[in-house]
Amino acid sequence: LLEPLSQALLGAATGGLVAGRTLGRRALGSGALAGMAPDLDILLGPLESGYGEWLDHRGTTHALGFGFVAGPALGWLFWRWRDPGLQTPIGAWIALCVVALVTHPLLDGFTPYGTQFFAPFSRVRFAWNGVAIVDPIYTTLLGAGVGLAAWRFADVARARRALAGGLALSTAYLFVGLLTNAWVVDQLERRFEAEGFEVRRVRAYPTIFQPWLRHFVVHTPERRLVGFHSLLRASCPTWKAHAMPSMNPRIADVLSSFEGRLLTWFSDGDFGLVESRTPSGTLIRVDDLRYAWSSSDGRGMWGIEARYDRDGNRRGAITRFAARDPADRDVTRLWRAILGELPAADARTGWHGPSACEGDALELAHRNDSARSNVPPGT
Repeated sequence: LLEPLSQALLGAATGGLVAGRTLGRRALGSGALAGMAPDLDILLGPLESGYGEWLDHRGTTHALGFGFVAGPALGWLFWRWRDPGLQTPIGAWIALCVVALVTHPLLDGFTPYGTQFFAPFSRVRFAWNGVAIVDPIYTTLLGAGVGLAAWRFADVARARRALAGGLALSTAYLFVGLLTNAWVVDQLERRFEAEGFEVRRVRAYPTIFQPWLRHFVVHTPERRLVGFHSLLRASCPTWKAHAMPSMNPRIADVLSSFEGRLLTWFSDGDFGLVESRTPSGTLIRVDDLRYAWSSSDGRGMWGIEARYDRDGNRRGAITRFAARDPADRDVTRLWRAILGELPAADARTGWHGPSACEGDALELAHRNDSARSNVPPGT
C-alpha cells in the first residue's frame, strides 16, 4: 500500500505547489488522485497472453510524454467534477494534472522495477535503483510536508513552504539512494575482483523498508552471484553462486521464445537458469534474480518454465510460474539481514563470503571454543 500512497503524496505535493494558490485545498486531493492515475495500467495484466503485467505496466501511462497528452483531458474532467460552477480557471486544473502525471514516472524511475519513459515508441526500461518500491522513509518525509500543508492551508504561503520542504527532503533522499547504490556497486566490483572472480557486470538493488541493505547480482562467465550487501557490514557481503548451464537446444529454445525474450528484457538481463531432470525428461526454469532477496535459496520470486521430453521436444507451452509468498523463515532471514546479520558463509547452505571475513569468523569461533574449554566445570 505504500507505493500508491507515495504516488498520491507526490501528486498532492506537486499539485499543491503549482495550483494551490488558485484551487486552495482542493489541489491536494485532486493532485493525489491524478498522481495515482498512471498505475491504472495494472488492469492490462491479462493482456499479452497474461504477460501484460510485465510488458504494459509502467508502459505508455508512465511515459514522460503521457502527462502532456493526457493531462489536459484529465484536467478538464477535474474542472467539471471538482468545480461544477466553473469558477476556477481550467488552466490551473490542467497544470496540476500535467505535473502530477509527469512526476509519477520520474519517481518510479528511482526504483528497481523499471519504467518505460518513451513508450510506446521505445521499450527501453529505465531503473536507477535508488530506493525500493516500498520505502517508508521517503513516504514519511513527503507525507509530513503534505500533512502540514493540509493543516495550515488557510495560510497559503506557509502551506506552500511545507509542501516545498517535504518535496525537497524526499527528493534529496532519492538522490542519496542513487549515490549509495553507485558506491555499493563500486565496492562489490573491487571485492569480487580481489576474490579472483572475472566480473562482467554488477547490479545492486535496494530492498524493502530501508536504504542500507542492498541485494546484488554479479555476472561472471559461468555463474550468477546473488547476495546481500549491508552498510552495517560493508566489507563483508555474502552470496550464493548459481551455475549457468551450458547453452543447448532446449535452453536456446526457451530464451529465443517470446516469453524468454520478454523475461530477459524485463529483468534487464539479471536472470538465472536451472535445468533439472524429471521422470519424463527435463524442466528448464528462467527466474528474475532482481528480487531473489525474498528467498533463502537466492532464486527469483517469478519467472518462466518449460518442459521437454527425453528426445528434447517441448511438451506444452512455456508458462509463467507465479510469484510465491515468502515462507516465515524467509521473512525472518530478511529482517535479520536488515538488522545487519547477513547469512553466514556455510558450505551446507551454499552461502559464501569474502575470504577475509571467513577468516575473521573462524578466528572468532576458535576464540569462543577456547574460552568455553577454559571455563571450570560446574560454572
